[in-house]
Amino acid sequence: MKAFKYLLLAFTLITPIALPTMHAQDKPKGEGKGGMRGGDQLKHMTEQLSLTDDQVAKIKPIVEDERKAMMALRDDTSVAQEDKRGKMREIRQAHASQIRAVLTPEQQAKFDAMGPGPGGKGKGKGKDKAQP
Repeated sequence: MKAFKYLLLAFTLITPIALPTMHAQDKPKGEGKGGMRGGDQLKHMTEQLSLTDDQVAKIKPIVEDERKAMMALRDDTSVAQEDKRGKMREIRQAHASQIRAVLTPEQQAKFDAMGPGPGGKGKGKGKDKAQP
């Protein structure tokens, strides 16, 4: 009976430490804080905008380039955190304009209305306050 109590106590103490570690191992590599991974973003855009195969082929390298640029900026320790936000915004805007060039006018309107992220004005932090 004493052994059972010690085992139960050990389990109770180890569980809070082990569970977050086990959960972190389940997360696919490259999936960090916030945002969508490149493939998820393209899949979401394909569904929301009804992209053609030709459009997907043209947008895929743009999305991949944006993801790589964002990761490089995130890993760049020479850039101050407050400067990174502005640079991230510039990267998003540059890639969004490239994506818009591939879309039809109807798709562009949907793209612009999509939430935060490439092309989306969003409804949260990134929204331009000058717009109604």
